[in-house]
Amino acid sequence: MNVFYAVLLLVLATIVANTIYPYFPLIPQAFYQIFAGAILSLVPLYHHFVLEPEVFMLLIIAPLMFYDGRNADGKELRRNVGSVLSMAVVLAILTVILMGYVSHAMIASIPLALAFALAAIVTPTDAVAVSSITTNMAVPERVMGMLERESLFNDASGLVAFSLALTAFTTGKFSVGGGIKHFLVVFLGGLLIGLVLGVIAVWARVYLVQSGKDSASVIVPYDVLVPFLIYLAAEHAELSGILAVVAAGLVYSASNNQLRLSSTQLQLVSRSTWSIITSVLNGFVFVLLGVSLPTVWVNIQQDHTKSLPTYLLLAVTLYLVMLALRYLWIRFDWALIHSEKNNRRKNALVGALSGVHGTITLAMAFSLPLTFNGAVFPFRNTMIFIAAVVIILSLLVPTIVLPFVLPNKELPVDPATALKERKALVAYATDRLAQESTADSAATQSVIEILNSQATDQRPDKKKMQAILNQATQVEVETVQAFADDGTVPQSFAARYVRVLVVKSQMSSNNPFVNLTLWARFVWHRVAHAIVHNRRRDKRIAQQRQQLQQRPHSAEQEAAQERRIALQKKQGNRRPLRNQRIDQQRRENFYKIEAGVYNNVIDFLTKIASVDNQTEVNTVRNYYNARHRRVDINQDDSQQNELFIQAFQFEYTYVREQRNARKLSPELADELYQQISTDQMLYMQEIAPTD
Repeated sequence: MNVFYAVLLLVLATIVANTIYPYFPLIPQAFYQIFAGAILSLVPLYHHFVLEPEVFMLLIIAPLMFYDGRNADGKELRRNVGSVLSMAVVLAILTVILMGYVSHAMIASIPLALAFALAAIVTPTDAVAVSSITTNMAVPERVMGMLERESLFNDASGLVAFSLALTAFTTGKFSVGGGIKHFLVVFLGGLLIGLVLGVIAVWARVYLVQSGKDSASVIVPYDVLVPFLIYLAAEHAELSGILAVVAAGLVYSASNNQLRLSSTQLQLVSRSTWSIITSVLNGFVFVLLGVSLPTVWVNIQQDHTKSLPTYLLLAVTLYLVMLALRYLWIRFDWALIHSEKNNRRKNALVGALSGVHGTITLAMAFSLPLTFNGAVFPFRNTMIFIAAVVIILSLLVPTIVLPFVLPNKELPVDPATALKERKALVAYATDRLAQESTADSAATQSVIEILNSQATDQRPDKKKMQAILNQATQVEVETVQAFADDGTVPQSFAARYVRVLVVKSQMSSNNPFVNLTLWARFVWHRVAHAIVHNRRRDKRIAQQRQQLQQRPHSAEQEAAQERRIALQKKQGNRRPLRNQRIDQQRRENFYKIEAGVYNNVIDFLTKIASVDNQTEVNTVRNYYNARHRRVDINQDDSQQNELFIQAFQFEYTYVREQRNARKLSPELADELYQQISTDQMLYMQEIAPTD
């Protein structure tokens, strides 16, 4: 049960960090996740937290690497095989060798084999972490492509080098020829088994689809399980599981045309599922780093307090050595990205700074054995601490420096403009739907509500929303007053309805004076109406008496008239007894008021709706729609399908008219068309089962 709670809290911390990030996007998302993990480390459950590296590699790294391989451009990868080998193999091995000797030279007490292991730990780069840092920066296309291709394969290089270094330390034996042979077997064997198993996985998936078993409940779990099974198979054969899942992902990428022979719904569900999984797992890694750092810090202080400055210096030195080596490698075009001479210096600096370390580095650091020959594994906490410092430096330095080197990213479509046009598009469609639809008002408003809710994800302005809600409430009161005045509903029932309305309004409003004024106006209206009604009655009675006196009449006629007058006064003041008939009348009165109020309020909201207040108007509209649905006994959802089709046609019409008038760029028009198509497909799938 403790494991369940531990994982649950880690996921929760990831969600919290991802939620806070949009409010302050200048700070990379990874730092929020690390900070969330650090706070989580205060929970007793995470004291002396120890990460299981095998579980970490299987459950987190394997699906992430498979997803990266699946999204890689196979043609681009084949065209840049030389660059991949240069960065992911040659540079990775040289980095391990150079930094191994540097580590041993700075701290002679660290055995050379462990120094190489430390170098192998901090060598792999993480393109996902780079993307989180450079979200709003225009990274040169050649450099970004190089980083993505490098991160696919240098993880395996680092892992193989790490394994060789640990073997040399634990056995005390190492052969250069044997090491090269082992490297090639593990590296190439991992690729081969991944390719074979990837082909089998694609064939099995295509077979499932062609045989009619292409439901999301079958294919999506199958796709999710594939990287785990391939990783386990490769590791069982003592080959590189990381390279195996990357190779399998590349097979999936090369088989896109075959994999697309499935329903659109399945493709959407699959993409959404993988997007959510990878997003959570990437955040999960940095939350784990934040959780682990306090334990590492405590352990390093207990073990080698006096050596702490030396370890910090070594971490900084290793980072600077890697930075310099990457800069020179790209600057002299040994990376084979063929930059133009004028851009080589800038590309070299960006490529060097973008050598960010993350997931694999953390996994290898924690995969160091806990014991060796019955004792604590030497320098384990030291190596984890140095790796953690290198990770943080590799995240922090580019965050500070790159904004001064790279310009802001120029998007083909400005997000603010796209959002504004999206609002205008929905406003146009909903306005025409409200004016031209012959369907039931409640059904029309339900469709309008759904369309408006998708127009923007902005939060409504509370002041604007409250002002609109107060105006809508005033429309309610005026409607009830009119019903009471013309006798549609009794005055007593109208007064009771408004009292309830004011109580609800007081619960939702921060300004009690608004409600007090509203109630006072209604009471004054009722008193004034009663006074006028009584005056008219008394005047009518006086006229009847005068008319009777002006013509000859008998005493019996005068007595009969007085009895009628007394009966009129008595009926005007009498309060009916509560019974079933009265309750039925009250329900009918309530339905009359609700129907009238709903129609008048919706008409009011339609009249005042604009692009600027769309979010606030829709929030108030949602409230009245929800209330009306609870009391509407004649709801008919069969009309919604037709209404949605009509609304989407209006949206297409808007984009076409704006495009023909040259008010929309081709890129913005294409994006709007794509959004409409996606909305139409999703909505129709939701509505279809109800037809």
